[in-house]
Amino acid sequence: MIKLNKVTLDYEPRNKILPKLRSNLQGFAAPEMSGFESAFLCGLLKAYRPKKILEVGVSAGSSTTIILQALEDIGEPYEMYSLDVLEKWYQDKTKSSGFMATFAKENNLFHTPPQSTLCGKHELYLGKYLPQIIDEIGDDIDFVILDTVHSLPGEVLDFPVMLPYLKDGAIVVLHDVRHNQYRPKVWHGYATAVVLSAVTSEEKFLNFEPEAENRPYCYSNIAAFSISQRTREYIENLFFSLVITWHYVPDEKQLGIYREFYKEHYPKELVDIFNEAVKMNRNLHLMFKQK
Repeated sequence: MIKLNKVTLDYEPRNKILPKLRSNLQGFAAPEMSGFESAFLCGLLKAYRPKKILEVGVSAGSSTTIILQALEDIGEPYEMYSLDVLEKWYQDKTKSSGFMATFAKENNLFHTPPQSTLCGKHELYLGKYLPQIIDEIGDDIDFVILDTVHSLPGEVLDFPVMLPYLKDGAIVVLHDVRHNQYRPKVWHGYATAVVLSAVTSEEKFLNFEPEAENRPYCYSNIAAFSISQRTREYIENLFFSLVITWHYVPDEKQLGIYREFYKEHYPKELVDIFNEAVKMNRNLHLMFKQK
């Protein structure tokens, strides 16, 4: 069931932490989420008050910092685990991925006046793929932010990895669900839109946002859905979506890591579909190179 315009937006965490980062951190980078998108995410955090949070895709860490501020404002114990496959920030290789969140934690910017400890804990994993660290994180995850490459296969590879570790009722937030509508050069940025469309869920959340001068439509760039037993029963739909043309083909090391995980957690038929999707997309990219 679609829950349209049902999330109460919460702008406060972003408005609290960003001025502190901007005035204290040399090399401050603006969040890649808009104010509206951050407010949607923080509204869901406030409504569901999660205890174990997984963030896949960190970049500079500004959104990570906003999430941590929201969790600290809730004031209850939590565990948060953030992962980025890149050790260095893709926009500036002199900085580590997540450097803004690291700075905020080291300088305890979340409270005024500062307090000695945070309400929860945060772990940052860099240079790893999700299947390599998900066992260390463990199960009972009840909130996810999935925000990585956006081009296929991208997020479609990662969602089946996290699914066995998610609680029923967990909330999965997807960023850039209309990324492909921005401009021609990112027409291929629809991986999170594919996840949102292919996943079976009892609830899908989307808030329309006001029209803007450069965007004469209301469809939001962020959405979410809840996990249920039906999500697990119909995960085959996500594997079927892998037949959609990939924008890039991961190297054999990465594909092997995901393949071995799928073999352990999913029926052979779904692994076979994955393998055929790999072969088809390799063949297609080889044909493009030869032209």
